[in-house]
Amino acid sequence: MIVQRTFDAYGELVERLGLFAPPDDERPMDLGTHEGLLSPQAIPADPAACCIVGVIDHAIPFAHRLLTCASGHSRVASVWMQDAPTVRRRPDIAFGQDLHGTEIDFLRGLGGSGRKRSAEEIYRLLGLIDPARRNGRWFLHQYSHGAAVAGMAAGFDPGDARGLAHPLIGVSLPDWALEQTSGSSMPYLIQASVIYIISRARMLVQQFSQAAGRELRLPLVINISLGVTAGPRDGTSLIEMLQDSISLDPPPGLGPVHFVLSIGNTRQERLNAVMKQGDKIAWQILPDDFTASECQFWSQPHAPGQDAIRLRLTLPDGRRVVSRFDPPEPGRAQLARIRDRHGHELARLVLQGRAEQGGRMRQSLSVIVPPSVPPRPSPGQPPVPGRPTTAPPGQWKLKLAGGPPGDCDVVIQRDDRLPGFPPAGRQSYLDDPDYTIWLPDGQWPGPDPVPADAMIRRNGTCNAYAWGDRQIRCGAALGSTKEKLARFSPYSSLLRDGMAGDLVAPGDCGMARRGVLAPGMTDGAMQLVSGTSIATPQLTRWLAGQLAAGAGFATRDQVIAAARAARPGWPDPPRVDPELPWQIRE
Repeated sequence: MIVQRTFDAYGELVERLGLFAPPDDERPMDLGTHEGLLSPQAIPADPAACCIVGVIDHAIPFAHRLLTCASGHSRVASVWMQDAPTVRRRPDIAFGQDLHGTEIDFLRGLGGSGRKRSAEEIYRLLGLIDPARRNGRWFLHQYSHGAAVAGMAAGFDPGDARGLAHPLIGVSLPDWALEQTSGSSMPYLIQASVIYIISRARMLVQQFSQAAGRELRLPLVINISLGVTAGPRDGTSLIEMLQDSISLDPPPGLGPVHFVLSIGNTRQERLNAVMKQGDKIAWQILPDDFTASECQFWSQPHAPGQDAIRLRLTLPDGRRVVSRFDPPEPGRAQLARIRDRHGHELARLVLQGRAEQGGRMRQSLSVIVPPSVPPRPSPGQPPVPGRPTTAPPGQWKLKLAGGPPGDCDVVIQRDDRLPGFPPAGRQSYLDDPDYTIWLPDGQWPGPDPVPADAMIRRNGTCNAYAWGDRQIRCGAALGSTKEKLARFSPYSSLLRDGMAGDLVAPGDCGMARRGVLAPGMTDGAMQLVSGTSIATPQLTRWLAGQLAAGAGFATRDQVIAAARAARPGWPDPPRVDPELPWQIRE
């Protein structure tokens, strides 16, 4: 039912994919005929002592040495390259290319299937390295976010037999989705990716069951080091509901299923606030911002029929507008536009009602302003005719002038991209004179004081995809594996209660040594990556190791308790430090 609701919610997006997704690029070629997802050489001696790892990210180098076994065969059971040319059509793959491990081995030339090919030759053959293609350049780079995350989560030295216990199922998201700084198309793609991983994991369990000679139920850990800041942030989004549903009742053939998500990196970004009736706050729109900016107001749950959220906006030039929407109804939206004297749109307001349990509802009022600078024409394209709509940069003053009882949560949508994409957006932020940006000693502040002393909040800055009851949220810790003092990266977002995550893993070597070492795109490349997105696959790796060893963790609390017990005396949230193949041991 959740999957159908996802399709209903994003049906228009699916129908319009062709407007912003590259047209299909078909390159039919022989991938051989194979049984199963993995070659026999990549199946462990004890198929029951395994945990499948899923990774949803971008530019995953599936032919990397760290994702192979001693014989050179792939430990990648299946990978969906969503913006790759289509080599072989499959009925359940709408776009891009799905490759099985046996097909990757066939392309390598293993088992007498043809001439030997390097990883780079495979990427070129599949069109992933092709400068003539808009999306054919990532695999020319030495670094990518997906290379770091996949390598951290499931990378092993080929000679390490432990790697056989962690087959990887990956989804490499398309450039066109990640280029949209608001992440508007991401929920649909993440839902499709989760369904794909579940489908391929069940196929892999069948293959492992045949190898074991008995029916198996293997655990699965899915890593999602991506997120946004705005949304309901109460566990009711379709992403959270699907993941909670799967974890609560795993599909046939699967044991415990855990979703591990990054908590986010926005604690100090001033993107979150709590306002009561009559409060005023400034929203700073920056100049030279080539993307739209969005600020959302979320009411507390209330009975239907209450007054609509009423907002007074004062533009940087002093113009003042007050919203006057009708009382909202669940599932319906109202739209208003603010225009200048020439009729050009300066902002739009969208009020929506969301049904809640018990017959209650929440209101969501979004203020969306266009870029603050005219768009740059694409190379070879003529300028857009007419005067482009732009928003005046500066302080937009927002006053909560009325609405249903209770406070409103205020949150600004993220306006950035993964490393490696060209910059476009400049992150807007809230300005509150009562908010303390720096502590007297020059350090970043931690959790909010009790009671809070400003409208802007650091508590509750968690990734908007990660408010489910069963998802595991990972924060970033500071320091090496020998660290004796509990330290957390100051940017690491916080849960509602001020905790830096359910668990943490290293995100930086120290305050002055940003980042941790992670694999690059090619076998010899390494990269420094900072943030909760690189801490998260370390937690995934640790959890997969625990499950493969026989731990039967079925809930988030059980995972937290196990990590706490493994490091006695360490304050919450517990920290994990999995062994990594490229670490230098003293």
